[in-house]
Amino acid sequence: MKGFVLKWICLFVCFSLQKMYSQAIYKEVKAKIEVEKVENILSVRGTVENLKSEYKSISYKLTVFKKNKSNSNSSKNSQDGRVILDPQQKVVLSKTQINEGKDDQIILLLIIYDENNVIIGKARIEMGVDDESKNAEAKPNDGLEMMGIVSNDTKTKLGNDFYELFYKEYSKLKIKTNKIVSVQEELTFGRTTKIMVLVDGELINEFISRPDEDFMKYMAETVSDNVFKYFKNIEKQNKAIMRY
Repeated sequence: MKGFVLKWICLFVCFSLQKMYSQAIYKEVKAKIEVEKVENILSVRGTVENLKSEYKSISYKLTVFKKNKSNSNSSKNSQDGRVILDPQQKVVLSKTQINEGKDDQIILLLIIYDENNVIIGKARIEMGVDDESKNAEAKPNDGLEMMGIVSNDTKTKLGNDFYELFYKEYSKLKIKTNKIVSVQEELTFGRTTKIMVLVDGELINEFISRPDEDFMKYMAETVSDNVFKYFKNIEKQNKAIMRY
């Protein structure tokens, strides 16, 4: 009995610490997406506000996911960059315009990274997405995930090839989540790069890339399996919390 209670206390503490970290990390900056609609044109601005009394170097990515419900045509466009924020400064990072049709589903996603490529802020807006679509499982290779987003932050063709392999394997799992899965790539010494897969800034896997198709396929399968286990573990924790 004592062992069971101790196990439960440890589980609760771990869950609480994870939640506290998740809340604290987004107190550094405030990401916001502003949308103005004139007829069928959406004017979109991605902004960020430094909440700290110190300079902060950040990078950002503003992504537009668009899908037509009638013909299933989809598109994805991104703008990114890096800026240095003055203390408590608010700046406009990116602007774009979107044609919105009556059958279009649109997701706007703004992600803010610190100098170590850790997510420290995000904002998301969904338009034209009904409740049924929000609750539906993501379909493989549909080009637009209505629940989960897989962000491509690679820098080389090899990194992008891994992203496509990983996305294919990840889509098969049909994971429903509001968390952001990010595939990132860092240059290393020599001609190699390090590829990292994170979930809301938490590292799941990292490895040194190789120009070997079989190896990259193996890593895509392995990493997608580890991401699946990560989400299943969170699900078990949440069920345990609800049960008690």
